[in-house]
Amino acid sequence: MHPVIDYHRCTGALACYEVCPAEVFDVEEMDRVKKAVVARPENCIECNQCVEACPEDAIELVKD
Repeated sequence: MHPVIDYHRCTGALACYEVCPAEVFDVEEMDRVKKAVVARPENCIECNQCVEACPEDAIELVKD
């Protein structure tokens, strides 16, 4: 499993990036807002911290 971000809901809080212990995310600029992107899905340890940290409920873990 790995995280998928719904960019229509994402506001760029970067909470997922900050809490991830496995360095799954990078930060990129999208529409002049810095947002997290899933750069290394294979690193995901399925800890669910990114899902819980997201203030917009914009992340879900999906099967590969």
